[in-house]
Amino acid sequence: MKKNIINIIKLICFFSITILLTMKLGIIFTPKGWYDEYQGQIYTIKGIKEIPKNQIDILFLGNSSIQKSVSPMQIYEQTGIASYNYSVSSARIYMDYYFLQNILNYQKPKVVFVDTPTFFYDTKEVEPEQRKSFDFENLNLIKLKMINDNIFETTFEEKASYVFPIFRYHSRWNEVKIKDFNTSQKFYSVTKGFVSSSKLKANKNGYKYMQPNDKKIDMQKDVKEYFYKFIDLCKNNNIEVIFLGIPDTRAWNYESSIKMQELAKETNTIFLDLNDEKKYPINWEKDTEDGGMHMNALGAITITNYIIDYLKDNYSFPDHRNDKLYSKWNEDLKIYQKQTNKAIKEIEKSIKKINDGEV
Repeated sequence: MKKNIINIIKLICFFSITILLTMKLGIIFTPKGWYDEYQGQIYTIKGIKEIPKNQIDILFLGNSSIQKSVSPMQIYEQTGIASYNYSVSSARIYMDYYFLQNILNYQKPKVVFVDTPTFFYDTKEVEPEQRKSFDFENLNLIKLKMINDNIFETTFEEKASYVFPIFRYHSRWNEVKIKDFNTSQKFYSVTKGFVSSSKLKANKNGYKYMQPNDKKIDMQKDVKEYFYKFIDLCKNNNIEVIFLGIPDTRAWNYESSIKMQELAKETNTIFLDLNDEKKYPINWEKDTEDGGMHMNALGAITITNYIIDYLKDNYSFPDHRNDKLYSKWNEDLKIYQKQTNKAIKEIEKSIKKINDGEV
């Protein structure tokens, strides 16, 4: 009897060590998507967990449009309001729904700005893009619910690989870098999730994508379900929802704006549409990195200033700049300013080359 108990204990220990080793190898082999220091998707997702609990006043959620357009450190620099840009590539509203649940374990924002183009995509996010978000989320009950949600249409093999990433990435053995073995590495986001771009490619068509028309648009049925779930989640946690229309010539248009106005009225929420040329003008020659789909560093300054003006006119959040609990934010601000100045200089060089006829 005693021998059987010992064998059972040995077996449990063996399987426990095997599982832990498999999970550890998964972390090592998972692509980190390395960007410039302090920037990139892994910094965005893991960085919010490195901020002391309940320091965030405002949260930004959405896809790469808002990720490259709204700078929390610029907001902090000018107002002392603490915000975080938890936006990731190709996000959908059903992903935001689960992301917010996870974030509420760490932060209690009073206001959430949500990027609106994600509501009207007519296709699901492709698996490689989905991976960039799912892989970096901590394994917990919320993540397990997320990967088992039918809306993501994941196979059994894909679900297993979200728990044990080594099943998905074992073939990357020759791509793994030495720094990947540091599984305890912290991914602290100095920019608070914002990703700055120093690229420049003008949008030659300006605001033509916002030409009035009689077209009708609506969300798909399953997307609409999570749209309302997201609003309920916010209301149940006393979070005010503001839907934010970021200038985006690819994913936004006049009919989307009209539909979003209707939805905001129906749900008693706010829709701040920055695609209004008269109220919120963008310099399409200088402010975009790729012809109008994403803002560069100059465009982000413009967009963020509009949001700052809106916050000043409508809210009275505390100014944390002289609060000792936020001293790290003041240190981060100096690094952020250097990064921003560097990006702006690169854009100015590109503008000069264009003006000089070199491009």
